[in-house]
Amino acid sequence: MKTKRLHLTYGNLLAVLFLVLSLVQYSPVQAADNSQLFPETGKTVSGKFLQYWRANGGLAAYGYPTTEAQNEVDPETGKTFLTQWFERNRFELHPENAGTKYEVLLGLLGKDLRREALTADPDFQRAEVIFNSAYSKDQQRYFEETGHNLRFGFLSYWNQYGGLERFGYPISEEHKEVDPETGKVFLTQWFERARFEYHPENQPPYDILLGLLGNQIKNPKSKLEFVWKVGRSYNQLSRPSGIVVDGQGNIYVADFGSDFIQKYDSTGHWIAKRGGSGLGEDDFFGLRSIAMDGQNNLYGVDSGNDRIKKFDGNQPQMPQTFKFGTKGTGDGQFNSPSGITVDGQGNLYVVDKGNSRIQKFNSNGQFLAKWGSEGTANGQFTNPDSIAADGQGNLYVSETSNNRIQKFDSSGKFLLKWGSSGSANGQFNLPYGLVADGQGNVYVADSNNQSIQKFDSTGRFLTRWGGFGNGDGLFNNPLGVGLDGQGNVYVADFINERVQKFDSTGHFLLKIGGVGNGEGKPFAPWGIAVDSSNTLYVAEYTNHRVQRFDSSGRFQSFLGGYGNLDGQFITPYGVAVDNQNNLYVADTGNHRIQKFDSSGKFLGKIGSKGSANGQFNNPVAIVLDSQRNLYVADYSNSRIEKFDSTGKFLLTWGSKGSNDGQFNEAYSIAVDGQGNVYVVDSSNNRIQKFDSNGKFLTKWGSSGNANNQFGFPIGVAVDGQGNVYVTDDNNRRVQKFDSNGNFLLTWGSFGSADGQFIRPEGITIDSASNIYVSEVYNDRVQKFRQR
Repeated sequence: MKTKRLHLTYGNLLAVLFLVLSLVQYSPVQAADNSQLFPETGKTVSGKFLQYWRANGGLAAYGYPTTEAQNEVDPETGKTFLTQWFERNRFELHPENAGTKYEVLLGLLGKDLRREALTADPDFQRAEVIFNSAYSKDQQRYFEETGHNLRFGFLSYWNQYGGLERFGYPISEEHKEVDPETGKVFLTQWFERARFEYHPENQPPYDILLGLLGNQIKNPKSKLEFVWKVGRSYNQLSRPSGIVVDGQGNIYVADFGSDFIQKYDSTGHWIAKRGGSGLGEDDFFGLRSIAMDGQNNLYGVDSGNDRIKKFDGNQPQMPQTFKFGTKGTGDGQFNSPSGITVDGQGNLYVVDKGNSRIQKFNSNGQFLAKWGSEGTANGQFTNPDSIAADGQGNLYVSETSNNRIQKFDSSGKFLLKWGSSGSANGQFNLPYGLVADGQGNVYVADSNNQSIQKFDSTGRFLTRWGGFGNGDGLFNNPLGVGLDGQGNVYVADFINERVQKFDSTGHFLLKIGGVGNGEGKPFAPWGIAVDSSNTLYVAEYTNHRVQRFDSSGRFQSFLGGYGNLDGQFITPYGVAVDNQNNLYVADTGNHRIQKFDSSGKFLGKIGSKGSANGQFNNPVAIVLDSQRNLYVADYSNSRIEKFDSTGKFLLTWGSKGSNDGQFNEAYSIAVDGQGNVYVVDSSNNRIQKFDSNGKFLTKWGSSGNANNQFGFPIGVAVDGQGNVYVTDDNNRRVQKFDSNGNFLLTWGSFGSADGQFIRPEGITIDSASNIYVSEVYNDRVQKFRQR
């Protein structure tokens, strides 16, 4: 196995150099011992500030000065202090503390930058105690003062370099975010006075660095800054699809929605995670399933990247040890691998789904054998999904298209099969995960039958349990199944975003996580809108409701529920507000628009299913102009309809096609201050602009990933200056244009870190030009500030 060499970028080498310089005598240009000019920035540091800078880490800790000393109002206390800004912090002179070590204090920049996040962002709310009993207490600490955990490397750094005095209390849990100064993604944790960043590309002790908070506030490089999110926290489950349990009862979950391997102790308390969405060496792109060998090595199926990754499950951070596989049809290559298992000798078996075969490898990833081809005969496969090994080395493979289980010996020889399409005992409707116990019994996650079925080693039906729902013991698309040493069964309940634990007879014991249908927890959010008070409305088409949040992201209320009565919805996709703060909902499945006042009281409705004027066929988006005229994107009729403020039909335009004024999946609509209408023509990968009467004015965009190109655009919004913002779904970004379609900027990348996107859909802008973006797969709405 090749040893991976450490590669330090130019920026990382500078960071290392800065830290080394802080340990030796610094000989700068200076006018006097009590005053020092920094030619790099042209700023001078003097007196108490210079003494503090020199005594507490200097250049490595705080960076260069970026301002002169000046009087400034502290936003935390409202008091005026003499301050000076540095790249990483702000110094404050406190004469009331003269003669003590607190005469110079660092600014509360962490709180300043995340002040809004403290009220609602789930990663900044009080957390439960996290304790991994496999490691000592001095490596894990919980701060009751702020309700946050500080663990392992970050705790060691905090203790070693100043602790409470220098950094303050932690104000967040660990989470990933995009650094606005570099555009890179780091594991971070926020403190009152600092942000810690984990840099795995550096060797210790340089693997933990401080964020450039001073620069971020005073001299920002990025024109956009993440503010907060509503939705799922960093450690919550998001569509779990696979599961294994180690000998100590720790539970490992392949979390497909977030592309993390999540680890829990035997009682369901979160311990650690590894991975994240992306295309890099440490990322997953579709973490479909996991397996574990007898040495607690974890193997993850990176389906979208066509590779298998191995991790050391004995270490706190579960470090990656190696990976293998590329896309292709040759031996050791994969086409969307989906399942994996390990036998008693440590051999790996991988379901190579797109190639309709099983491949066998040793524990080092060396190819050993393969079998299977496309078809329905014995030993052939159609959409094979998962694989399990029993104690005798026999292998069981599930096929979703053939709705059957096939059994093979360790060499790939066909032994037997069972199952057919249906809902009776022993029949399947999309069987996915499966596992075999010590007695050779096989448990199958029968996904669309919402059940777990148990069979003996010959395929004889034994028992089943489940049913559709989100209560204990019920499922919504169970995909993965695992076992512990006592024979307890663990089920990855995909849509309910949880893991359930049962005994071997199906008796419910425990659950981890939960479906995103609680207050303040959007699940697959789509359309979003803000009113004049910056109240945020979020449409959830899968939960058939609209949630309401205040301007700080705190949950207020929701309206709706499944049905066709007034105030009920079926798959609502779009929301909008008028200049009187009335709410309009595109009730897509009911083919109508409903209107509510700001308190949620039903006021009226328009529309019915059809293609005549005033009728709809799956209306997905709505917007209002300054006269409260209503424009509706009538998706399946490939047109735009316009109504006056009373709901009276005025006009319509559009038809299916790719010519000017035609649409191929018109998913969203926006209006500017002059009444011009912008339509997202999704499958044509373009934006079309019309006047208020539907006259075509211009268009821009084409298929691709360059600036001004789109990969299936979905949402559109216009700010007060007439700039146009588009959510570029398959390119995982937002693009900004002027009113004529000239490209201005873009931001975003593939992932689940703060500032990244997976399927960005809805977008809206408030009166202060803050931007809100909904993500159907990250189950959240992110807020960004323009600078």
